[in-house]
Amino acid sequence: MKKKILSFVLAFVMLFSCVCVSAEETRGETASRYLTGLVGLIEKYYKYGDVTKEELYEAVIDYLIKENPDLLEGALKAATDILDDYTVYYTQNELGDFVQNVHQTYVGIGVTVQKSDLGCIITEVNPSGGAYAAGITAGDELIAADGVSLEGMSLDEIVSKIQGVAGTTVTVEVLRGDAHITLDIERKQINIQTVTYEIIDDIGYIHISSFATPTAQEVKDALYDIEENHKLKKLIIDVRDNPGGELNSVIDILSMFVPENKVLVKFEYKNERMNYGIKSKAEFSKAPNREIVILANENSASASELFCGTMQYYKLATVVGQLTFGKGSMQEMMGVIDPPGFNLGDIKLTMAEFTKPDGGRINHVGVFPDKVVKNKFEDFDEEALTPMTINARYTIGDEHSDVLAIEERLNALGYNVGEVDGVFDKMTHQATKNFQADTNLHPYGVMDYTTQARLNDVIEDYEVEIDTQKATAIEILSK
Repeated sequence: MKKKILSFVLAFVMLFSCVCVSAEETRGETASRYLTGLVGLIEKYYKYGDVTKEELYEAVIDYLIKENPDLLEGALKAATDILDDYTVYYTQNELGDFVQNVHQTYVGIGVTVQKSDLGCIITEVNPSGGAYAAGITAGDELIAADGVSLEGMSLDEIVSKIQGVAGTTVTVEVLRGDAHITLDIERKQINIQTVTYEIIDDIGYIHISSFATPTAQEVKDALYDIEENHKLKKLIIDVRDNPGGELNSVIDILSMFVPENKVLVKFEYKNERMNYGIKSKAEFSKAPNREIVILANENSASASELFCGTMQYYKLATVVGQLTFGKGSMQEMMGVIDPPGFNLGDIKLTMAEFTKPDGGRINHVGVFPDKVVKNKFEDFDEEALTPMTINARYTIGDEHSDVLAIEERLNALGYNVGEVDGVFDKMTHQATKNFQADTNLHPYGVMDYTTQARLNDVIEDYEVEIDTQKATAIEILSK
């Protein structure tokens, strides 16, 4: 009897001693370990019934969530946070944003904006959106939506006022010069363009920024124009800085290049019986005899790595650039079912790894290019710019050769000034504010003497990236 009592006492001594932890451990972490130990002891020594740890934990969770329902979503976030970086719990609001990002679509009026004093300045207008049809132009300042002033709102708050349900309208007030204009604009589903292309020295150049729902059709359209209308067989396909996206999209694109019935990708699950591969559906006999160079870098990830790896494996392209990121895991939405009284989002869970057709790893390995090329950096050529005298302060409405010099410098640094025309307009004002904020100056949008001097200093130290990778691709295809 004494031995049993001693054993029980020792068990509790061990429990309490394990809770004596370092100062770095939070109270929540200490309580969690304490509870785990205590539940284990209850399961071990409780006399009546076969109570399990699972039942005890369920009782604890039921009580806590009943007292504070918000804890359920917090618990889901906590559970996914300890897994890999790509497993995420999304609330309902976050889920909507995620889906829009994956599909590269949104419902709105079709404008790109940047924050301004009175609301936001429109920097781009999508021709397929309602804003374009209503006559909105770049440089207009959006100051109200549905009668609500946008002054003082964050950019996210402004966007939420503009976006909404497709087919509905939003009444906006814009400031164009000194004129106040009120317009009713229809909200539409807008597809964000993921593919651009051009002809360079009898070579078709296709840039894919991400793999989204419309990307395959955009690539198909680009190929048709390059190969049918321009009769070109040489291609550069640029997936540098492409973070990936939908695997279905890249599979459809690979089918435009890889012979029919060739394996494009293999998927490996925790349960090996679920493993499978996908084959190309292309009628390769109808495809032209192409010469292809793919550009990739350290920021090419996921679907873009699969594109590189598969094309490289079948020797359909030469990959030029840098070792890619190394993300070969595949995530799927779980389709979380709401318990009564809750409106949960969903969990994006890492379910499998995808590999190259031969089973070659991409995850944590990346795709090594056939030709390693790193871009170079050179000092910016200041002699190409209009001289800046720094003889006056400039603000909205001013016109001067110094304003032209200011716009040229801001534009070279990547700030959107609109048209570089020597007129200090609202976009130049906003670009000045952004530059001031980025360089720890008072961000009030006036190009004062201090800001002009700082602008000159930044330009003196500015380096331009020379696209050696693209030049190498052109050289390879020009031989």
